[in-house]
Amino acid sequence: MLHPIILAGSVHQSSERASGVCPMPLEAAPGAPSRFERLLSALSGDVFSAPVVVTTQDCAPLVDRQSAHREARLIVEPDTHKPAAALLSAVLSLRHMPGALVVVAAASADLEDARKLDLALCNAIPAAQRGEIVMLGQRTTRAYAGYGIMEVVSQPHENVPVAVSRVLASGRQTTLSHLLQGNHQLWGMGIYVARVDVLLAAFKSHASRLFLPVKNALQRAEAVDGTKMLDAATYRRVKAITFEKAVAEKIDNVCAIQLDPAWSEIQQWEQDAAADRAISAWDQDLAEDLSGAARAASSDLHPHAADMMAVYASLAQATEDDALTARSTDHKWGRHETLAMGPGFTLQRMAIAPGAALELSAGAGGAEHWVVAQGSVLVTLGDHVRLVWEGQSARIPCGRSRRIENPGSGTLVLIQLQVTPLTDAKDHSPLHSLPPAGVA
Repeated sequence: MLHPIILAGSVHQSSERASGVCPMPLEAAPGAPSRFERLLSALSGDVFSAPVVVTTQDCAPLVDRQSAHREARLIVEPDTHKPAAALLSAVLSLRHMPGALVVVAAASADLEDARKLDLALCNAIPAAQRGEIVMLGQRTTRAYAGYGIMEVVSQPHENVPVAVSRVLASGRQTTLSHLLQGNHQLWGMGIYVARVDVLLAAFKSHASRLFLPVKNALQRAEAVDGTKMLDAATYRRVKAITFEKAVAEKIDNVCAIQLDPAWSEIQQWEQDAAADRAISAWDQDLAEDLSGAARAASSDLHPHAADMMAVYASLAQATEDDALTARSTDHKWGRHETLAMGPGFTLQRMAIAPGAALELSAGAGGAEHWVVAQGSVLVTLGDHVRLVWEGQSARIPCGRSRRIENPGSGTLVLIQLQVTPLTDAKDHSPLHSLPPAGVA
């Protein structure tokens, strides 16, 4: 039996100003569950017990509503979310089962395929039973914000635990070569599997200043309708620190499982194209767009795929010191930046303010690939509305007008790659005179 622990707190202080602010993992849209709800679904079934969810006071009503049918047990932090302390409070609530296995997950975890998580957990269980703390990670070739960086002793293989030589709690500046070249490092996903007694021993040995006040805050917690409200006076003494910083970087019984060994930019492009084809079964406008694109591409089943590969290959030649630079323009809705332009492509970044929306014209260029670097975005294509979360992507067919909206409480950051067939590059204006792709 696995005992899920989900960290679903808010970094906002509980205040009048913060009231109504919805963290990204709890954002939902009609017909689109939140990441928190998707995680609850992934961690449910015969092998899982009722989850323990740690949240903050301002998010507790929303968490309670979204988890009502899962019989979750809530622990409420009085103010700001403190990740390491929140995890410790949940583990302490299970201390009567020292040999029990817990699977810890941040509510922001991006789980597009629950079957991959199931397979990873099956492989993590034997290592966790031996006393290892198993951390799930993704390749650094993916632009994932992550929960620390794990340096592994050998090239990881799909779902096979590999020893971790070092955990780096803080991130580093992402350069083009870090983004596009593989190495023996994994971004942490905020998902761990371990025994209760192993986690408690790690906290006692390496985070003793957290252990006693969190234990006292839990013992003095007020129980209201099954929800434990941590004692505010005691919990205030606890430092806001991550599990990676407090514990993981100091211990030697950590191993990692890589969850996405085959991820690539071109594969993601093709997956988004496949999703478009599925949607076109009921979206007549999109069906006509895809039909026109297919005719234009002749026998090429994946329009612009070769051109995308050429763009990514050229970026991969950048050196370690080639950080991204930008030419920016401020708008009422936020900021637009042109990061790079060249024959056949335009790479851009857009920062969109909370609640802002903008209509994007159907440009004459090729299809576009959008990656959400921060926040979440509502994309409207004709009658089709899609909610895309941080770390996910969307493909916009060529010549397709669309509307994008930031439904969240924080700034939305989008990375846009627009590709025009390289064979047509000679027909374009000089690069310095090209307008920002897709901006009306």
